[in-house]
Amino acid sequence: MTDLAVTGLSLVSLFAGIGGIDLAFQRAGVPSVLAVEINRASRGVLADHWPDLTLVDDVRGVTGDRLRQHADPARAILAAGWPCQGFSLAGKRQGLDDHRSGLWTEVARLLAEYRPRWFVGENVPGLLSLHRGRDFARVLLDLAQLGYGFAWRILDAQYFGVPQRRRRIVLVGHSSGDPRIAARILLEPESVPGDIAPGGPAGPDHPGAAAGRPL
Repeated sequence: MTDLAVTGLSLVSLFAGIGGIDLAFQRAGVPSVLAVEINRASRGVLADHWPDLTLVDDVRGVTGDRLRQHADPARAILAAGWPCQGFSLAGKRQGLDDHRSGLWTEVARLLAEYRPRWFVGENVPGLLSLHRGRDFARVLLDLAQLGYGFAWRILDAQYFGVPQRRRRIVLVGHSSGDPRIAARILLEPESVPGDIAPGGPAGPDHPGAAAGRPL
């Protein structure tokens, strides 16, 4: 994501947790200006680390107009690691019908109201197989209908300096509608438009190799 370290970009973080995504973008030179997190303890962590950050407790009460008060959508990234309980292999696998994972509809609503230049989404790989792929197809269709060009891939934390295998789907969208722009951010050039790059050993200096196909 270092390609996004451009002066003037700012981050709006939905389902922020304790700020993992916010910290990553901060290290890339993109400050977080507003974060939405319903858990009170997590909001306390966010307030401790980013005292100037505007905090909101419920995504359902956020509007595009409010987001525009904090960040120009033409220079904004909207990030959302929305709840995964309905997609996880360890859960009941209700998918988007789960009241928590179904909050994807709020993400789509804010993308429509706010129209940020960039979107970054994150969730568990179980989303891919749920209901024979229909739930993931719904997410992709929503992005397409909103005019976002996008790319997706599965990344594993063990390839990025974390001593843990933690695989996640990462979606990048761009408001131009051109998937190649998103692919240049998310995929290695030799992997576009979806070829799998050669494998290699896990380690902090070895990038993840699994690539998704931009659609």
